[in-house]
Amino acid sequence: MLNTDYTISIIEDDPLQLENLETALIEQGFQVKAFSDRKSAEKSFDVSLPDLVISDIILGNEIDGGFELAKHLLSYERAIPVIFLSERQSEFDIYTGHALGAIDYLPKPISLSVLTAKVKNLLRITGSSPAIDKNEQSLIKGLDLANEEFKAYWQEKPLDLTATEFEMLKQFALTGERGVVTYDTLQESTQGVVERNTINTHICRIRSAFKKIDPEFNLIHNEYGRGYSWHKK
Repeated sequence: MLNTDYTISIIEDDPLQLENLETALIEQGFQVKAFSDRKSAEKSFDVSLPDLVISDIILGNEIDGGFELAKHLLSYERAIPVIFLSERQSEFDIYTGHALGAIDYLPKPISLSVLTAKVKNLLRITGSSPAIDKNEQSLIKGLDLANEEFKAYWQEKPLDLTATEFEMLKQFALTGERGVVTYDTLQESTQGVVERNTINTHICRIRSAFKKIDPEFNLIHNEYGRGYSWHKK
């Protein structure tokens, strides 16, 4: 069972939407801190970081207030997952949200039942859980896992990954070279946070993280109709 002793910060400038979100999450047993503007939320973060942030993009007079909030969160040593809720659904906005480390970008109006389900799945992945096996070891030379920190290292250098991307990459590490990591395995590894049609986007981000360390990296390959594998061509 998911431990609901988590703190979730919600940043939403519409009072009614903020109240609805806060009520829905409190009813699920979460600790909730609600804010109507970016600056108040950031002051709170400087005192105590939440386990998850849920934020609108437009906050009052700040057209990109949610994006600025995500940039602020990147300044902390501990990665804080972000879910964006927004009526802005352009490809550029969605890309920007994910580029800033958002783990999900959901359209408004949002179904509260869908949101709470996603929150539970996300925290099941990112929160401290007895299900994590500390003895899990990578079968791929040069790729190391730090399971408790949700971090991975390539050639002893840290990879810039979200918690979701870490979980996906871990499937390659535990499968080893040449073994196929199926689409279903990748989706199941994230407890449904990643949908089938967005898997390739996450794989592209994982490849990009490796290329920041090794520009010649080319070890993750598509296996048509099945998934992906790790090998040298």
